[in-house]
Formats: sequence, structure tokens, C-alpha cells
Amino acid sequence: MAQAQTHRGAMRARVPGQDLGARGRDRGLPGEHMRRMGAFAGQAILQALLDLLYPPRCEVCDTLGPEAFCAQCLAQVLPHEPPECRLCGALLPRSPVTRDILAECAQTRRHYDGARSVGIHTATLRTAVLQFKFHNRRRLQGPLARLLADRLEVEQEPPQGLPLRQVDCLVPVPLHPRRRQWRGFDQALLLSTELSRLTGLPLVIGLARTRPTTPQIRLTPQEREDNVRGAFAAVGHAVAGKRILLIDDVYTTGATVSQAARAAKDGGAAAAYVLTVSRPAPPWHPAALALEPGEA
Repeated sequence: MAQAQTHRGAMRARVPGQDLGARGRDRGLPGEHMRRMGAFAGQAILQALLDLLYPPRCEVCDTLGPEAFCAQCLAQVLPHEPPECRLCGALLPRSPVTRDILAECAQTRRHYDGARSVGIHTATLRTAVLQFKFHNRRRLQGPLARLLADRLEVEQEPPQGLPLRQVDCLVPVPLHPRRRQWRGFDQALLLSTELSRLTGLPLVIGLARTRPTTPQIRLTPQEREDNVRGAFAAVGHAVAGKRILLIDDVYTTGATVSQAARAAKDGGAAAAYVLTVSRPAPPWHPAALALEPGEA
């Protein structure tokens, strides 16, 4: 079925876009008008054939339906909700003696000014992120970006929350060109592009990856920190004087986004906040206890 969906996605990519811009406007020539009408009719027929041969399915649970992230799967997303660390956004246990900041954040310098995530990296949200990132399920770009937009809307105003809705622009955390070429796309850029469309916040390519790094997934926290240190640089004066919102798919230890924020501030950014789709559950959380060995 995955092969059929990939074939379907490839065929969809060859279907001409409907927005023809200035060239697509009717210039009053009957023959040209009829030609365009015929092209649109042909596209509709081709789309109907594709839907018949490869019916649209949820990219997460594979259930037949038009949505890439169906309602049943969305309902299983575990949202990141207070209490959270006011700096890194990690979930905090509900306790009368719980502080509003992790001891690690109080003792360790973070180069960003605050981070938040949509939900816990488990269940359907984890599957959606992995399908999008590693299996080229780009139909998930829209649903995941909408989750990011919703997270922006519910963030509390300072001092309880972060001023995420007052940022000047969105800046994707970039892949190195070699990794982007291997993967075929940059997931943070796709998410940022759609989030910009949904929110009206400008998208700025403000950072570049200056060297390739080892995939972080099997590294210890210290190895992650060492791996990405100095791996980013600001692009010219693109972020100078701006309050930026860094966009990425997963916040694990925060090493990558912290180094990205550091580079942005070296480039003159006034503030650097972080928003990701997901982050792992803390060890005490039931979602962490439910993970299979080696699952992340």
C-alpha cells in the first residue's frame, strides 16, 4: 500500500497547478479560452482516475478518506499543556512544590529565549512526524503546520507565556545541503512555508548549515551538543534586529535549536524563540513509560 501511495503522490506531482497567475487570465481569445477549459477538464478527469486507482488515505493510520491526518488520529495527539518549564517548554509534574523552570535550565545557558511544542512525540503525532520526515508523506505538511498555528494561538501572554505572536518572522532550522539533497526536501522549510501562509508571518531564510553533522538520533545529550556546535551561521543581515521564531519538527535535547539560536543572535537577532511539532515525554510521564525499548 505504501508503494501505491508513493506512486499516487508522484503522479499527483505531475498534475498541472490550477493557479496559472497572470498567464492564466482569459485574454478574451475564444480559442485560448476553450483550450484552457479543455485543460482543466482533462485535469479533473485525471484527478478522478487517480482517486479511483489510488483512493486518498490518512497518512498516519492508512484509513480511506480525504484527510492526510484524519480526525481519529488527531484526537489521539497528546498536547503539550501547562505546567511547562517557562524557558525550554518541557512538561513539569503537577505538584504544589513544582518550580516553573527545570533545574537544568536554571543551571545551563540556553541560547534561545523560550521554546514550545505542539505535543508529545508519541502515538499518532510521532507517526505523523516520522512519515512526513522519513517517508516523503508531504501531504502532512498542511496538517502539521496547522497544529503549529494552533499552538501559537493558545500560548499565554508574558509573563506566564512567551510572546510568540509578536515575533517579526519565521526562520526554519535548516538542513545541510547534502542532507536536503539526500532527503529530497527540508522538512522545517516546508512547515515554515505553510505556517507563514496560515499566519501571515513572513518567512525568512535567516540561517545556513555550515557543515554536515552526524544524525542525532543515537547520540547522548553531550554528543548532540558537541555534534551541532558551530554548525549554523546567519545569512547576511537577514535576522538583524528581528525577533525570530525558529521552526523545526522535533525538540529532543534542545541542542540543535540552541545552536541555531546562537547563530541567529551572532547575526544580530534581537530574540530567538523556538516552536516545534513534538518533543519526547519526560521520564515520569505515562507516555514515556508506554514506549517500546529503543523507540524514540
